[in-house]
Amino acid sequence: MCGSRPSRPGPLADRRQGAASNGEHDVCVVGGGPAGASLALRLAELGRRVVVVEKAAFPRSHVGESLAFGVMPLLEVLGLRSAVESAGFLRSSWATVDWASERNRYEVHGGPSLLVDRARFDAILLQAASSLAGVRLYQPARVVRATRVGARWEVALDTGEVVHAKYLAQASGRSRIRVSSQTGALPGTKRAIGPRTLALYAYWRDTADFSVGEQGDTLVEAGREAWYWGAPLPDRTFNATVFVDPGPGGDYEKLLEQSKLLGPRLRNARRLSEIHITDATPFADLVPATSSSIKVGDAGLSIDPLSSQGVQTAIGTALHAALVLNTLMDRPEDTELALDFYRARVRESADFHAAAAADFYLRQAVCDGGDFWRRRVPASKPKASRELPAPSARIARSPHLRFEPVAVAEASHISRRDGLKASGKSYAFVGEEIALAPLLFELDGPMSAFDLVRRWSRRLAPQKALQVLHWAWSEGLIDPERPGP
Repeated sequence: MCGSRPSRPGPLADRRQGAASNGEHDVCVVGGGPAGASLALRLAELGRRVVVVEKAAFPRSHVGESLAFGVMPLLEVLGLRSAVESAGFLRSSWATVDWASERNRYEVHGGPSLLVDRARFDAILLQAASSLAGVRLYQPARVVRATRVGARWEVALDTGEVVHAKYLAQASGRSRIRVSSQTGALPGTKRAIGPRTLALYAYWRDTADFSVGEQGDTLVEAGREAWYWGAPLPDRTFNATVFVDPGPGGDYEKLLEQSKLLGPRLRNARRLSEIHITDATPFADLVPATSSSIKVGDAGLSIDPLSSQGVQTAIGTALHAALVLNTLMDRPEDTELALDFYRARVRESADFHAAAAADFYLRQAVCDGGDFWRRRVPASKPKASRELPAPSARIARSPHLRFEPVAVAEASHISRRDGLKASGKSYAFVGEEIALAPLLFELDGPMSAFDLVRRWSRRLAPQKALQVLHWAWSEGLIDPERPGP
């Protein structure tokens, strides 16, 4: 799907709209940010009755203005790519990075990132969701208590109203809601997947002009006791963010003066806002979903800000969560399948982003060696990449590989498909929906890499078969032939 959805005029404040009935809803979504709005929109498209409870009146200020190009396919699934692209946000095709004693200016991978006004971006998503007939919006309204009573949730609001729903979705960021029953297990247990970090940020006006080629660049820099991020915004202001250790010593403006990229730009600039402080510690929840509740966005997974993929990840969790909830309602016999799918996706995403950030921090720590950077290097060494096999090298399936059905996301549900599992991970497809199990099944005994690619070339183009071999090798699904006894 593509194109924008009809939107209602007027501010998203003090509204009670959408589904007319005050009866039971299918899902109560707590939080109307990108994750909550995306979840509500997708559930409504699947025919579900949804109520969204958002505590803040929009527009609201929110950190995180850089959206990587990878968010575009997700917005297209939601039918909002056109609306976002036509909203007048800045496009940034280049980034200047001063890291590990090197300064480089490079073109952003995949396509230009969007430098957005988050207040406006978030409003576009929530407006689209609340305009659908199956969605009821309470805003501003705050959850006082969520209680599991029998087979439904009773969600008490500070407006005095009580919302009833079969399922509860927490999309309220890092804040928790009060749950008076352990059945839902919403509080959960968070595990850190990166260093404890605070983000200090403010908005500036009248920044210094630099060369035309660098005016719209996203700026990233490693300092002695902090790292920096900065970018121009659509309203001609500039966001300057400093990431520091928690505790004393985080003097925002003093740290900015030490920045080689941001300092010169802000020397004669005017700070327009107060200095905001927010927790930027990456974490994953050990219980992101139960049979009656689910966590999306930062409530379930918060990744390292180095990735600039926080919003993209939040929307991705929402799209998966919509399929999980739809499966729980339509196919209760597949409850564990759907929950296992969601838990695995959260875990795998957490591990991927943690490893990527750790590698970046390690490169800086090798050059710097200060306490700030040492605390950001994991105790365990990163997994070394394996040298690709030569065409004549004899290879075989990993002894850890098992063929069995696995959970996959389809158009509207989580379903079982032929797949395989290895080292705690599940696999069904690779690349452009290439079924993996039939390919690995053809590796029925040790053979040369050349012979395996030739076999696979009956199903795939030779170049594609070679790419799959390289990917399966990097994932540890294929190993060198083991010597005989």
